[in-house]
Amino acid sequence: MTAATLVVDEKAISILDAALIEDTWFQDFNVPSNFTGLRRVKVGDVVYLLSKSADLDSRLLVIPTSILDAVPDHRSAFERIIRVALRQFDRNISLPTQWQPYHEGSLLSVYAAIFARKNQHRICFEQAPDGSNNIFLFAVTPEPEVLSQIKIDLTCYREALENFPDALTTDDEDSENVGHFGILLSSPLGMQLAGKGTLEEWYEQKLSAEQLKFVNQKCDRPIRLRGSAGTGKTQAMAVKCLRELYADADCGGDKTYAFLTHSAALAHEVVRGMFYALDPSERWVHLRVSSGRPKLWIGTLYELAQEQLHYEKKGLKPLSLDGRDGRELQRILIEESVDAVRNEPRVALGVLKECRDLSDRMSDMASRSYLVEEIMNEFACVLDAEKIRRGTPEAEKYVRSTREPWQMALPTEAHRKVLLEIHSEYRERLRRERLLSMDQMVADFGGYLSTHEWDQLRDSAGFDLIFVDEYHYLTRIEAMTLQSLFASRAQHSGRWPLIMAYDLKQSSNDAALGGGVARFRNPGVGESLSMDFKQVFRSTPQIAAFLRDLDASFPAIDLEGEFQPYVGQSEKDDGDVPTLIQFDTDVKLIDEVLTRALAAARKLPGKGSQVAVLCMSEDLFDRYRSAGRTQGKIVAVTSREDMRELRYARARCVFSMPEYVAGLQFDTVFLIHADAVDVSEEYLSQGARRRYVSRAYLGASRASKHLTVACSAERGGVSPILEGPTRNGSLRGDVVL
Repeated sequence: MTAATLVVDEKAISILDAALIEDTWFQDFNVPSNFTGLRRVKVGDVVYLLSKSADLDSRLLVIPTSILDAVPDHRSAFERIIRVALRQFDRNISLPTQWQPYHEGSLLSVYAAIFARKNQHRICFEQAPDGSNNIFLFAVTPEPEVLSQIKIDLTCYREALENFPDALTTDDEDSENVGHFGILLSSPLGMQLAGKGTLEEWYEQKLSAEQLKFVNQKCDRPIRLRGSAGTGKTQAMAVKCLRELYADADCGGDKTYAFLTHSAALAHEVVRGMFYALDPSERWVHLRVSSGRPKLWIGTLYELAQEQLHYEKKGLKPLSLDGRDGRELQRILIEESVDAVRNEPRVALGVLKECRDLSDRMSDMASRSYLVEEIMNEFACVLDAEKIRRGTPEAEKYVRSTREPWQMALPTEAHRKVLLEIHSEYRERLRRERLLSMDQMVADFGGYLSTHEWDQLRDSAGFDLIFVDEYHYLTRIEAMTLQSLFASRAQHSGRWPLIMAYDLKQSSNDAALGGGVARFRNPGVGESLSMDFKQVFRSTPQIAAFLRDLDASFPAIDLEGEFQPYVGQSEKDDGDVPTLIQFDTDVKLIDEVLTRALAAARKLPGKGSQVAVLCMSEDLFDRYRSAGRTQGKIVAVTSREDMRELRYARARCVFSMPEYVAGLQFDTVFLIHADAVDVSEEYLSQGARRRYVSRAYLGASRASKHLTVACSAERGGVSPILEGPTRNGSLRGDVVL
């Protein structure tokens, strides 16, 4: 890097947050000279990236480039540095729990990249250098350290501030005649998904009649907004949120609002981008109540919990399940727990002898992945959600209770006792690793919300109106915490204004079903008003027809009227009928699909970010994304935190699983490995079959114009869930030998 220090003003930080950055950019930090929103100035050894509104009062991010050099992945670390700076200047923004933010006075550190045992680099910040409101990157450590014991050298920071007045008055001559900048300045992801139109234009012209009815509905009770994929639920929620926010602000009100999602990436990449598209002035960012607190908070329930419970100060790490790394770590812990219980004489010679089928499954390594998947779901949606522990009265009730059809097949009390043993061993392994499952974290948060401390803080820290997108991903224990998040003044005749949007069929786990789905009608905040969206704005009529036929494959589970038939009617122009392709082998499948996907990407303005290859099999997804034959052809999105990686697709295509791209849409989708083998497992429960169909439904519904479904004869050929669409002609065959 040719510069000793990089300085970015607070408005320029927002521009860089949406930029596509290559590794070459870090050599000179050049920006296109024809981009009017950002300019580059160099004074001595300091490079300043300044917005057009930068002035002497602007708050600054100061980065010594020698420290940035010490990070293995420059781009990943820089994106996190930008996010930390955004948080410094906008308290509406939260830092993901997966980054493990650690605070010590004005000092802060986060992981520089996705946490792994081989890469534990931390980037460290001083959030008040010399008592200012600026933020300074002062160190990178190869592993976590006590921040107060790290020496801070403010020499380059003071030099950057000393030269800042000169930078403001210096013309930018440094980036002239530079051919390749290594940076592409673009709009946030949410803006691209929201489409064009201001808040007023959406309200007066673009909303459909059913969307307008929802937006105009009074917020004096809970509202549950139901709608199939592509019906514009998130867009309508964003419009309603801003209109309610501004109406209160315009009349001098002091109400506070929360917009919660299950995914931090969805909250900060998509929802915030939608808000920016609706109101580029960012008035929603700057509004404050009389106490100085922001009127609007956007994020996840986990981020709220992290703010209150401060796990990082206690040396505890929440185990993220929002990604392959978190799921893989959980899978390893569960597999180790299964083996430990199977080899424990007390269990092996006791209850395990009474359920030979489960014992055989625990010993059968060929089908171990199916068993672990079922156990993961049972833990998340039943045992952890209901705080059931071995040896407690709740455990006795669990052992003797009637099982729901969607739950794991555990027909006898002995089967359930074995699950409790595995769960107990799993919790012990989490404890030894000083990890908390997300369910444990939320359970602790629920406990905190019932304390005298929160009772004192509730009216100053609670909310008057709460929006929850993707409510179907919340477990019962998560849903139960929502009432306590309201300020006491928010109550209307025993009802609390919770606005929730959901589609049960998009849920690839059973979180929504734990404890019964009656909580959708009465989510602990009073009887809710039901509103439905039926017009589809994302997909062509041909893709909508396929989704209607696929809908018939869902198991006949009685979900108290909430699991409704697909009734979406597309408002888009006609397109191609979705295509089914069969391959002899897995290798032929991935090679040919990537060839077609890359050819499709070359024809689109957005290139590869508009083409997604979504894999139905977790095992094959992991195998393909690390295989040599896919390198240089794909951008792997392995968690919902990776949504930012979509910007880097270019001549490649997006490679992911349906659940990691929920909330997004693509011009073209290839849904691969819809194979018979995944629904032929002897012990597969109705719940597992529902989750499988939901994954297919979620993946197919990401497509707006073109959909191709691929299967492999090596894995049993065409999945039986595709029989209806094939028979009805909404999926046409195209056999490839």
